[in-house]
Amino acid sequence: MGLEPEPMALERLAAGMSGLKQRSRTLIELARSASFYVRPRPLPIEDKAQKLLDDAARAAIASVARPLEQVSSWQEDVLESACRNHAEATGIGFGKLAQPLRVALTGSTVSPGIFEIMRVLGRAEVLARIEDAAAGRNSAAAPVG
Repeated sequence: MGLEPEPMALERLAAGMSGLKQRSRTLIELARSASFYVRPRPLPIEDKAQKLLDDAARAAIASVARPLEQVSSWQEDVLESACRNHAEATGIGFGKLAQPLRVALTGSTVSPGIFEIMRVLGRAEVLARIEDAAAGRNSAAAPVG
């Protein structure tokens, strides 16, 4: 795919592989679906996914960064609680937060669970990808493969 991942990106890929394998039928599908773990920032966004990042969605994902910065344990259940509590407290609605968050983290509308992805990517990478997407620093995805 023309990617030359850094060691940390390869570690993320290995850590996220179990969530990817069950969703892929071929090695090509697996490579395509896994690319978000190793792509450098700013992450390219697929055209279909880009449509979900309107101004309201960008504001929603930007607003969740602060609660995520403050979570004590970067575990899936803690991350989910922080996101759900934030969505409820702000009246955003979890559905209006979750899909744009998926796009910000993966560049796609289809992926493993977002809290699994967040755990694998780690705090710094998640917050950086949220910041990129909220600021509109992502580009259209190049054709893969």
